[in-house]
Amino acid sequence: MRVPESRRNASISQFLATFISFGLFFYFAYHLMHGERGYFAYKGLERKKAASQKLYDEKLAERQALENRVKLLRPSSLDLDMLDERARIVLGYVQPDEKVIVTDKQER
Repeated sequence: MRVPESRRNASISQFLATFISFGLFFYFAYHLMHGERGYFAYKGLERKKAASQKLYDEKLAERQALENRVKLLRPSSLDLDMLDERARIVLGYVQPDEKVIVTDKQER
């Protein structure tokens, strides 16, 4: 027994619609995960952001420490111990009763 032409065309078009639907679903699912703006790209950006935030926090702490040291050398809030320390380091001053140990590393 032969299947009528209209029923055969309907089953073929139903098959094609299903096939195309699955194809589109898998296409979008793949790009949702692996695309330029997909899940894995997003996670990569989060890792880069965390690394950049860590570097930023380190540099901020370093800057605040330097600002604090500079603040101690300003005339309005001069710290005599800091002034003495900087004079000894920069100018090489020592007290007569002190012993000097020379190293390769230079202090800041």
